[in-house]
Amino acid sequence: MNFKKKLLLIALISGIGISGCRQEDDYKHIRKEVIDLHDEVMSKNDLLVGQEMRIDTLLRNLDSLKRSNTQMDTVTERKNLASLLEALQSAEESMNSWMHNFEPDTKGKSDKESADYFKGEKRKIKQVDSLYEVRTKQAAEYLSRFK
Repeated sequence: MNFKKKLLLIALISGIGISGCRQEDDYKHIRKEVIDLHDEVMSKNDLLVGQEMRIDTLLRNLDSLKRSNTQMDTVTERKNLASLLEALQSAEESMNSWMHNFEPDTKGKSDKESADYFKGEKRKIKQVDSLYEVRTKQAAEYLSRFK
């Protein structure tokens, strides 16, 4: 075998080896991205829970708020606050559901199956993140009226 053929064979074998490692690293990298996204969303959970608590407090104290603001329509406020609370709780439940169903261990799956699984989970946790963003922003805007 001449030198050029040996060099080509070595390059080909090295490329196959590197390709195999990249695929393994690929699913591990995607899994890390998913876990990092989860951690980012969880950091927003304190805000969401705080907003839920504030809404709950407002709902329990609407009568006293009415005394200080006689123009307040407590029926409408109760409805709006309850709807907002339900939206926040739904976002929180979506996170809890995702965490309950997430399986970081891919034992018995090929690297490609693992990568595909984590890509799907990444899409799901991004949806949860978007839901958190929308709901907490809505709540913040509405709650800003109650200083």
